[in-house]
Amino acid sequence: MAAAEQQIEIDEETTDDSESSLYQSGSEYSTASLSSSIYDYRYENGRRYHAYKDGQYAFPNDEREQNRLDIIHHVYLLMLDDRLHLAPIGENPQRILDVGTGTGIWAIDMGERYPSAEVLGTDLSPIQPSWVPPNVQFQIDDAEGDWTWAKDSFDLIHIRHLTGAIQDWPALVKQAYQYVKPGGYIEFGEYEMDLYSDDGTFHSGLYLWKFYDLVKKAAKKHGREFNVTTRLKGMLEEAGFVDIHYETMKLPLGTWPADKKQKEKGAYLLLNAETAFDAFGTGLFTRELGMSVDEAREIVEGAGRDSKNRKIHSYNVQHLFYARKPLEDC
Repeated sequence: MAAAEQQIEIDEETTDDSESSLYQSGSEYSTASLSSSIYDYRYENGRRYHAYKDGQYAFPNDEREQNRLDIIHHVYLLMLDDRLHLAPIGENPQRILDVGTGTGIWAIDMGERYPSAEVLGTDLSPIQPSWVPPNVQFQIDDAEGDWTWAKDSFDLIHIRHLTGAIQDWPALVKQAYQYVKPGGYIEFGEYEMDLYSDDGTFHSGLYLWKFYDLVKKAAKKHGREFNVTTRLKGMLEEAGFVDIHYETMKLPLGTWPADKKQKEKGAYLLLNAETAFDAFGTGLFTRELGMSVDEAREIVEGAGRDSKNRKIHSYNVQHLFYARKPLEDC
């Protein structure tokens, strides 16, 4: 928790112009039978959405969204000093599962870093590349459906940024427990749909504030709320996991920090925000809150303008968990 409690120092001298260099605008499908309908995507308000279990995941899967997901992966590498995980899985793990793999970039990186491991990534959208390391596979699957792999078989189950996408988190954690090897690990990288500031510059008068407030309300109405991280430790304990490690890290939105590394992370998070506001807002606002497209876009565009305002010193908090399945659970 200590990392997130430290205040980020503000850069009072750097100008917007000087920051331009930092900020520039083997497949196997055993758990679902694929057909052409999986690729018959749905289009709405200029964005593309998944077809398999249409509407379950509220956010797009088009090229803009794939680029955004890859940017977030890079932000995690910056945040974790080029580590792909925190759990102490050893040098030669055998099986790794990435639930909600998205573009598959984390799974591919893990396959390259751990040639000993079979790495499996699952997602509702078939947007992963076909050219991957020989030890990496992707499956179209629903994280909330019944898993069909051998139980007690994964050295690591990795789940990142599924807040806003899961209806029953306790059930997901309990199911994951059954598939982790005794002595193996589960790891989460999640966030709350909130921004903060230490100096009051993020406040209720901003479009940015309104955006986050409305996304939370719309996601809750959709049945897949965002703010679950405060309950995740209890879910892990209830499922039977032990040795729970938890830490938080601040991620600034924008290039306002004085620290060079924080400024770089903030620049990439700002680049991510260029399409994130539309991805997270427009669909949920129109579907769940009954807004017109114009009303939704006013808030989305206003949040985008606020995010670029260096007088607003806002940051997000990332919540990182890992926990072990007891060896005696055999």
